Amino acid sequence: MVAVREHLRGAEEFYKMGLREYEEGKKSGDLLRMREGCEKVFHAYVEASSALIQKRRFPEPESHADRVETLYKLGEKELIEAGDQAFLYLHKYAYYDWRILPKVDESIKSLKEALSYVRRKTAR
Repeated sequence: MVAVREHLRGAEEFYKMGLREYEEGKKSGDLLRMREGCEKVFHAYVEASSALIQKRRFPEPESHADRVETLYKLGEKELIEAGDQAFLYLHKYAYYDWRILPKVDESIKSLKEALSYVRRKTAR
């Protein structure tokens, strides 16, 4: 089982790397770099939500559906919404479908806020 701090550290690293790749790709018109950045930012959400779930003594989710179900049990509706948007716009459309939609920027910003929220919640 990965420690809460390791999940948080991973979330921070994935977010920074992903944001950098996405922004560089956006400036240069490199779709591959943009989609790789989106996937890393999405993975930051996975790591951050795992930290919160583990902090609350729930088992590590084995799937996205398990993650949503556990977060729902924890009453984390806003975190679920941020994750749903990230899953759709960053993971599915950007990464798998190679489609960068206007909501990508909004989702990336929302995940930055989600990471800050998880940091606060796990510090207690």
